[in-house]
Amino acid sequence: MIHARTMGWILWLGGVIGWLGGVTDGWAQTPDSVFVRPPFLRTGDTVAVVAISSRLPKDCDTTFLYRFASWGLTVKLGEHLYARDSIWFAGTDTQRASDLQRALDDSTVKAVIFYKGGYGAIRTLDYLDLSGLRRHPKWLVGFSDITTIHYALRKLGVESIHGTMPTAFSDDTTRIDSSARSLKNALWGEVTAYRTEPHPFNTMGRAFGRLTGGNLSLVYALNGTDLDNPLEEPSVLLIEDVAEPIYHIDRMMQNLKRSGKLARVKAILVGHFTKIKGEEQWGSSVEELIYEYTRDLGIPVIFGFPSGHESPNYSVYMGRQVCVSVDSGGGLVEFL
Repeated sequence: MIHARTMGWILWLGGVIGWLGGVTDGWAQTPDSVFVRPPFLRTGDTVAVVAISSRLPKDCDTTFLYRFASWGLTVKLGEHLYARDSIWFAGTDTQRASDLQRALDDSTVKAVIFYKGGYGAIRTLDYLDLSGLRRHPKWLVGFSDITTIHYALRKLGVESIHGTMPTAFSDDTTRIDSSARSLKNALWGEVTAYRTEPHPFNTMGRAFGRLTGGNLSLVYALNGTDLDNPLEEPSVLLIEDVAEPIYHIDRMMQNLKRSGKLARVKAILVGHFTKIKGEEQWGSSVEELIYEYTRDLGIPVIFGFPSGHESPNYSVYMGRQVCVSVDSGGGLVEFL
């Protein structure tokens, strides 16, 4: 039996060989390979906090700064972080993009942490040059609307972190925030695996692939765009969502099915589906609905994976090769 770490090296070597035979240009798909892994953080490093989606609440506090300080980090805030000129967004498209670009171009910044999601990240892409991350990689962190950024980084071949953001940090500094603690562990390179409890809808098996996905609504919205992931390379798909009608979840799962993507994935991680509307009228829970689509795929599926719009929201490395194992004792996701 090939050990998971050995398999990871085999996949990496195969990617390098493939890369030697091809080139990339602009937004062209980066070969299987050669995904760049940013350096992990150390005490004393500097991180930037920016907002490229919805504007911050009027009563936004600054307790998140104390949490980062407790980790030994220095924080640079985006110039337009607290902008409220726009009804919806945290500044204009160009203002939000400029905050992110400034952080990307700042050699002292080792990671960029998005303050919140909502909507708007996709509107900044036309004003961004992310290509420098191939030469000088740094961690970009967020979830929800930031799924768009994770997909853009996938095209470039740069790993990123799908995890909690300051808007979701506990403002009680005396309480252990397991989601924030997971983020720190991920930034420091200390996340190696997650185990999950048994779930009645789990499907047993073992598979390898590159972790992709995120918020299901964004995965669906990016279908057919220049950022779309056709899942043609071995992939593990993470899905989660919040405040959607259950019929919309069904519509999005139909899209994944009829596009052939569900048939191509090697494993699925079903995260939190929070505040889903209309389950009683639909006649089943959202988990039962998703199970209808996954039960006959013949691949490992983990339900109840701790990722999404509720606690715990554990940090995972997007673009990383993972091994997913499911048996009667529960699920295991190993980062290779």
